[in-house]
Amino acid sequence: MTHEEHHAAKTLGIGKAIAVLTSGGDAQGMNAAVRAVVRVGIFTGARVFFVHEGYQGLVDGGDHIREATWESVSMMLQLLSPLKIHGQKFNMQCLVKALRRY
Repeated sequence: MTHEEHHAAKTLGIGKAIAVLTSGGDAQGMNAAVRAVVRVGIFTGARVFFVHEGYQGLVDGGDHIREATWESVSMMLQLLSPLKIHGQKFNMQCLVKALRRY
């Protein structure tokens, strides 16, 4: 990637926003997908938001929508992928609970 292409990529998302929400079910690779969306969105200059409580959180808004940061997904794969939280396999709802602790 040339310097010009790199600079162009970093400005693609300026003035745009991305909302990240899942249905809450178990899915292989979901952690990596969410992390990638957040990081690419931030890299390109977009504002990225987590929507808690799925579609209902999107409708209700307020505290259900929080801005994501690079740090909010920095340990997602290392800490959360192999974990079982509350005796259940990891899913997005568990991620939300875990992220609120940090």
